[in-house]
Amino acid sequence: MGLENGHSGASSRRAFLGRAAGAGAGIIAVAAAGTLAGTSSATAAPTGAQGDQSNWRFCQKCYSMFFWGYPTDGVCPAGGAHSAQGYNFVLPHDVAETSTAQRNWRFCQKCYSMFFWGYPTDGVCPAGGAHSAQGFNFVLPHDISETPTRQRNWRFCQKCYAMFFWGYPTDGACASGGAHSAQGFNFALPHT
Repeated sequence: MGLENGHSGASSRRAFLGRAAGAGAGIIAVAAAGTLAGTSSATAAPTGAQGDQSNWRFCQKCYSMFFWGYPTDGVCPAGGAHSAQGYNFVLPHDVAETSTAQRNWRFCQKCYSMFFWGYPTDGVCPAGGAHSAQGFNFVLPHDISETPTRQRNWRFCQKCYAMFFWGYPTDGACASGGAHSAQGFNFALPHT
C-alpha cells in the first residue's frame, strides 16, 4: 500500500523542467478557458467543466493532499511548503455526486490543500484564518475497493477540514494543532 515513486530532497533538473512544463500547460489551459491565472492562487473553473485534474500529491510532512501544479508548493502546517511524495493523484471534478462519491471538495488558494467546503465554516488554514475555495468542485470516491490505481485511507480531518492520509501509525500535522482527526468516509482516490 505505500506511497511510492516519490522524490525527496533537492529536485533534479529534469523534475524541475517537467514540473515547470506542467505548470505552464495548466496556465495555458486556464487562459484558453477564458479565466485569469495567477502564480500564487488557482483560478475558477470554467462553467460546465467536467473531467479529472492531475498533480494532486501526498505531503510527507503533514500527510495532507495538496496541489503540486504551481511553481511553489503552498503552506504546510508542519512548517514551510508542502513536500510531495508518492503517487500522482488524478481527481474527478464537476461530475454528479453519487452514494459513493462526495462533492464539495475544493482547492484552498492559500495553502494549496484539498479541503471540504460543505459546512458553514471553511476549517483552519495553515496560511491563516479559514481555507479559501477556488477552482473546480471535486467529487471524490469513497467506501469502494482499493485497486492498483486507487488508494484507500484518505480521510476528512474534522479539525482543519483537509483531506489527509490515514494509513500510518501517526496522523500527520493539523493546522488546528496536533495531529489530524479522521471523521466520515474512507476515500479511495485514483492515481497514475
